Formats: sequence, structure tokens, C-alpha cells
Amino acid sequence: VAGALATAAVLVLLAWFSACTGLLREDAAKRDVAAAERLRWLSQEAKDPHSAAHYSIHAFKPILPLAALDPGIEPFVGQSVWLEAHHQNDPLYRPQAEASRLQRAGLPNPAALSLLLAPLLAFLLAHAAVSASRERGSWRFVLAGAKSPLRMLAAKAIAAWSLVSIALLLPALVATAALVTARGEWDADLALRAGGWSVVALSNVAIAVLLGIAVVARMRATRLAVAGLFVAWAVVFVAVPRWASEDAIHALPLPSGQAVRAQLLAEAPAYWLADEAKARRAELLKRHGVDSVEALPVDLRGAELDAAERHSHGVFDRVIGGYQQRMAEQDRYFRRWAMLSPAIAATALSQTFAGTDFGHHRAFVVAAESYRRALVNRMNAEVMQHAGDAPGGRYKADASLWRQIPDFAHRPPRIAMAGVVDPVAAWAIGSWLAFALAAFLWSARRVRP
Repeated sequence: VAGALATAAVLVLLAWFSACTGLLREDAAKRDVAAAERLRWLSQEAKDPHSAAHYSIHAFKPILPLAALDPGIEPFVGQSVWLEAHHQNDPLYRPQAEASRLQRAGLPNPAALSLLLAPLLAFLLAHAAVSASRERGSWRFVLAGAKSPLRMLAAKAIAAWSLVSIALLLPALVATAALVTARGEWDADLALRAGGWSVVALSNVAIAVLLGIAVVARMRATRLAVAGLFVAWAVVFVAVPRWASEDAIHALPLPSGQAVRAQLLAEAPAYWLADEAKARRAELLKRHGVDSVEALPVDLRGAELDAAERHSHGVFDRVIGGYQQRMAEQDRYFRRWAMLSPAIAATALSQTFAGTDFGHHRAFVVAAESYRRALVNRMNAEVMQHAGDAPGGRYKADASLWRQIPDFAHRPPRIAMAGVVDPVAAWAIGSWLAFALAAFLWSARRVRP
């Protein structure tokens, strides 16, 4: 058991080091490219504002330091969005999409390792703490000398919980805290996230330890006890989460990306066809209370671009927002299985506290789209406001306009906000902990030599 604990601790530290190295490299690259993008935007030559909206900028997703503990879905989703007129683009650069086969087969992240190995090691320690005494024939004497079997088993549970926690959780937590301190990134939200992540991971270990001791304390056949615990670990902590994932995918299938793009092109084209353009122009004249294009108080082209852009906003909210909502429903469906496996609840909460779940990714996508709309609307408004300012040609804006557009800055939702932490997952892991404690107490009161 000691060798297994040491090996697991080394694996977790190696996984943390690998995740942290990639995180720091990616964060530095994002900062450098974002600075270059901002400089390019401010330094562009005088041009039509709507053209500037087409050659806009990239928005980059910020990285939370706790992603080194649990990268979550980050390797599989885009890290930047190209913001341009007429289109809400998909996030670009998925690290796993560009990883080699060797990289994809590399070490898992610290959270995945600890959440998977901690229950197994806890079961092994539970067996060593109780069943080994039975095999040596000392179990009867231990019980006879103990004032209370409950206190004795509680001491064994605390010892097992401490050993697993120190081996699997403490090294990565200390390393992450040191990294955050060195970078000067501590704030109240990050401290709350780190505390929440620690509570979830420690609760996952406690559940396994309590259940493990409850089982081995009641079973006299030690080999049968350890075999049963291994089967329980394989089913509850390995198989059920995978079954739940597959079930969520089949129960709530997502439309293909091609189908979504086709719907967007059909309902929100960048440029209207002749009949639609004629109808839109008539609406524009009516809205401004004039009878001819020449009498419009705004630039016709700018007004038509603005109308098309604002029309697309509703389409994007309905189509892309509906797609994102479907993905969120898949996540919720998956978490319903948490009553059959604490690993599901622990995984969901771990990613939430680390800021690497779909909810945090969606918040970034929404923030980037809000920034894109504000930028494009400002460019189109500039075109509309300069009707007739450039006779025989198009109005051109200069750096004085580019400087009016602020930097893109996204702050992930604070963990204390309502709705950030999934109540189903929190309730499930709390229920598992209560069930494990009840099983432990019941077994301790009925323990026999």
C-alpha cells in the first residue's frame, strides 16, 4: 500500500507539472498575440469603418490558475474567437485537436488521477487496516482491548483519509498555491475556488474511505472483501461515469456543425437578395419617415448594414444559443447520474471550481459575442453618421475611431454567483457523504470478530 501511495503521488505531481507547463506556455502565447492584435487594430490605416469591422480582432479566453489542477474541457474547446461583421464564428484552437497521438496518450490531469485513484487507494487502505488484522488473528484481541469499536474504526478511517489526501491532493494543491502566489494572482474569488475544489476532492476521498471500512469491517472473508471493493470501484468510479456520458449523448443528441452553419446562412445572410433588400429598404424609409433614399438623414449603405447586422443578432441568439443550451442540457443530464456515482458529482464540481467547465466556456463565448456586436454596431454607426461626407467615394475613418474601441477583457463569472455551482452535483456529493457516514456508523456498531 505504501508503494502504491508513493507511486500515485509521483503520478499526480508529474501530471500537474505537465498541465502547468502547458498552461503557462499557452497563457504567455495568448498575452503576446492579444497585444499584437491590439497594436494591429490601433495601427491600421484609414479605411471604411465597416471594412475595419471585417478585419477585426481575435478575443482570447483568459486562463484561471486552477486549470493546472483540472483542465476540464479546455483541451477540447476553442481558446480564441475571430470577431468580424456578419458572423458569430466558432472558437478556434483546440489544443487536443493539434496534439500528437503520443501527447493524447500522455498523463491525465491531477484531478482525473486523484478522483480515479483516490477511491481505489482508500479501499486498499481500508482492507489493510481491518482485513489484515483478521488474517493475522489479532482482530479479536484488538476489539477486546478497544473501549469502543467505533472510536477504533474512526481512527483507522481518519488515518486512511489523511494518507490518501496527503499523497494525492496535497502535493498538487501546494504546488498550485505556490504558483499563484509567485504570479500574484490571489484574490477572494480564487481563494474561494481553491477552497471549494479542496472540499470536493477531500469529500471524494472520505466517501471511499468510509464505505471501504464499512464493507471490510462487516465481512469476515478478507479476499471476498477486497474483491468486492475492487469491483465496486470499477463499476461506481470507472464504468458508471462512462455509461452516463454515453447516455447523455444519445438522449440529447446535438445537431451537426454543418447543419447549424447552413441554418445561419439561410436565416442571417451577410447580404440580402434583391427582393429582401427591396423590402428592407422600404422598411428603412418608413422608419425615418421619408419617401426617397436621397431624403434619408443617414447613409443608406450604413443603415442597411446596420439593419442586417442587428437582424442577425436575433438569429444567432436563437440558433447558436439554442445549440449551447442543448450542450448545457447534456451536462445537466449527465450530472443526474451522480446519485449512482460520486465521481460524476466530484468531476462536475472540480471543473466548476477550476473554471474549466462548459458554463465558464459559454460565458467567454457570450462575452466575446457581446464585444463583437458593440464593435460592429459602432463601426456601422460611424458609416451612417457620415452620409455625404465623402462624395464620389466611401467615408474613411482613422486612428481616432480605432482608439475608441476598448480592449477585450473577460472576467470569468465569480464562483459566489448564483447558478455557477450546480446544485444537483453539490447535493449529490453531500448525499453520498451522508450515506457513507451512515454506512460506516451502522457497520461500526455491528462489527464482530
